[in-house]
Amino acid sequence: MNAVLSGPLVPAIVQESLGQIDLADPLFHTSSNQHRVFKLLRDFDPVHWNEDGTEPGFWSVTRYEDYVAVQKDGKSFSSAYTNVLGPQRRTGDEGSGRMLTHTDPPRHTDLRQLVNKAFTPRAVAGLEPYVRSVVGRALDEAVEVGECDFVEVVSLLPVASIAALLGVPESDWRLLLTLTTAAFGSADQEFRAAANADARATAAQAHAQLLLYCQDLMRQRGCDPKDDLVTALVQARDAGRLSEEDAMLFFDLLLLGGNETTRHGAVGSLLALVEFPQEWERLRADRDLLPGAVNELLRWVSPSKHVLRRAVRDVELKGRLIETGQDVVVWHHSANRDERVFDAPDRLDLGRSPNPHLALGAGAHFCLGSALATLELRAFLDELCDRVAAATVTEEPERLASSVINGFKRVRVELKPL
Repeated sequence: MNAVLSGPLVPAIVQESLGQIDLADPLFHTSSNQHRVFKLLRDFDPVHWNEDGTEPGFWSVTRYEDYVAVQKDGKSFSSAYTNVLGPQRRTGDEGSGRMLTHTDPPRHTDLRQLVNKAFTPRAVAGLEPYVRSVVGRALDEAVEVGECDFVEVVSLLPVASIAALLGVPESDWRLLLTLTTAAFGSADQEFRAAANADARATAAQAHAQLLLYCQDLMRQRGCDPKDDLVTALVQARDAGRLSEEDAMLFFDLLLLGGNETTRHGAVGSLLALVEFPQEWERLRADRDLLPGAVNELLRWVSPSKHVLRRAVRDVELKGRLIETGQDVVVWHHSANRDERVFDAPDRLDLGRSPNPHLALGAGAHFCLGSALATLELRAFLDELCDRVAAATVTEEPERLASSVINGFKRVRVELKPL
């Protein structure tokens, strides 16, 4: 079925151009045309019904103001069923009502309190020298090689950071990156949907290995507690605040959440600086711009494309009646290009101020790892400016076919050293 715009205010030519668009189709999100489509939606149909197609129908919210309204209205829109588009909308989500991302207060508040302390700006600040060393080594190796796949260059940065907080030994980082990639998704949604039984079995096997790894690490921490997140999960389990399975799901969530978005955020940031070289030079000349640069690049890249909520009561939004039980998708990367909030949103401006971007969410589900993510990107940008004078994209970047992650499978670049 088609996602068709309708109504007297929508010009016929817009209806025609958008009539074949299915926002749930992973292939749509590999198109360079997608920002134009979302602009048309913001202008003419900001609360848009996407007909049954790749998935059952759902509402799409594309403007900043409406995004915030949905995210902050927990009485009307629930997170407890599932939180992104995908087949679990039909089959059921194993994390429903159990994982941090799939719960509403008060359970959500309880779960967040279990690990909040480890993610405060003060707590993660101690990781900065370590993060810089990881980034520096990776960039030095890439510069020496010259031409490289930048997705691979930055692959260990987020894994190393979240692994350090979890308490995973450095010797196992590469293993966790391999298992996380196989289990969750650096394979894009199109591939995963079409994959044969052997490929799906491989993904399931990788996921099972991750859970077994977590179980073994939890067993170790039960005998030898340390100052890390796995120990906190073990203590919560022993206190009856988490079941064994819920603790393992929490480990899964932290590892995945600390991996995919930051990695693709770094790759997207490099491509943005290549597209706007004057901004790269501006940042290299004035490192006081770093905090603002991180915010602007998060806005620009929006590594996480959307989150999904389910209406638990009838509610009207922009003249549209959203009925109980219907799913509502709020698009980060569309809200972050909303001309009603951001001047010249399609221009990268590392000095943009104010910059109330929504790349890290809003409301009760504001990103738990926001301080860690911003530290990683700040260290990445600083080390990049110290080592790389310019970058040339040598092949057309290969985007993930994903409605969830704004990312890349392959980005071949040639790095010019300073």
